[in-house]
Amino acid sequence: MSWFSNFLTSSIGRKVVMSLTGLFLIVFLLIHLVGNLQLLYDDSGEKFNLYAKFMTTNPLI
Repeated sequence: MSWFSNFLTSSIGRKVVMSLTGLFLIVFLLIHLVGNLQLLYDDSGEKFNLYAKFMTTNPLI
């Protein structure tokens, strides 16, 4: 086994993987919260439409 697989199967490695997964989930939720809060602006939904267009046309997403 390589050092990487040894690290991932250790208790510290599992905790690192779990913390990175949790951090990703929190960032994901915050980004979508901020995007959905664009609906509260009094601009007839222009900012939300821009956010929705970005989310649908971005190749990384």
